[in-house]
Amino acid sequence: MKRGWIVNVLLLAAVVALGWYVLYRPAPSDVPQHKLTTLVPSTVSHVLIEPRAGGPIELAKRGEAWYLVRPFEARADRSQVDRLLELTSASSKEKLAATDLARFDLDRPAVSVTLGDQRFAFGTVNPLNQEQYVQAGDAVYLLPSFYASLVPQRAERLLTHALFVEGETPVAFALPAFRVEQQGPKWIRVPAGAKEPPSQDEFNRWVEGWRFASSLVTQRASSGTAKERIDVRLSDGRTLKLDVLQKEPELILVRPDEKLQFLFSGEVAKRLLTPPEAAAPANDAAASGVPAAGTAASAVPAQAR
Repeated sequence: MKRGWIVNVLLLAAVVALGWYVLYRPAPSDVPQHKLTTLVPSTVSHVLIEPRAGGPIELAKRGEAWYLVRPFEARADRSQVDRLLELTSASSKEKLAATDLARFDLDRPAVSVTLGDQRFAFGTVNPLNQEQYVQAGDAVYLLPSFYASLVPQRAERLLTHALFVEGETPVAFALPAFRVEQQGPKWIRVPAGAKEPPSQDEFNRWVEGWRFASSLVTQRASSGTAKERIDVRLSDGRTLKLDVLQKEPELILVRPDEKLQFLFSGEVAKRLLTPPEAAAPANDAAASGVPAAGTAASAVPAQAR
């Protein structure tokens, strides 16, 4: 009995000592963080990616939009470019002189990225802490290897997932079986159909589904033969022609004007190709992969390298 009491006292003393240590332990010394660059993302309007294997990839900002300019011209995915620009906020606890670069595999880096006039070169991974050596300017830094994953090494991975260019506003859709068009402040369907006409909320959800349609995969257009064509009239008077290469199990649409091919899931295909009255209700929008009216499209997984 006496022995158990002593053990309890010792345990209590240990708990008190641990609490005192947690409350009154000395503050750890601040570890200096070295910023790799003073660049600000908003000032960057040109990006050059140079993989060790493969040709260079070049992007340019036009207005607020990003475009691939090499190895081919196409709209770029803004979220992918924003991921690249995260390099401007990187900092490291280690800063070494950029000498004897071969020991870091920086004499022939795996990939380099130039944002504006600032170049970042990625070398070998330190086996002790699994961090990667990155050269920026006249110094070499250790960064989490996460940063290397931000750098696509194939141009196709940078292609846009948005079917419409920012600022393109559809006012009429002509599908093979029906049309949806805006007349004044209202949307109508032609022919009207046997069912009760859709409400304006249903029309708006259907139209927004098209406006914010986001592909699972975007590629350069193939040479496939179109099965059908969908004409979309825009608010500026232009008519955008979309070629339908496939409707099942996934929908494949081609924008001939951009030479881009978009693949959508079967659920999204059903919503886009059926009349507004057959579209999913608002609470089913998330399940179908299409945002409700007035919301932005959800993020799409990056294409595989």
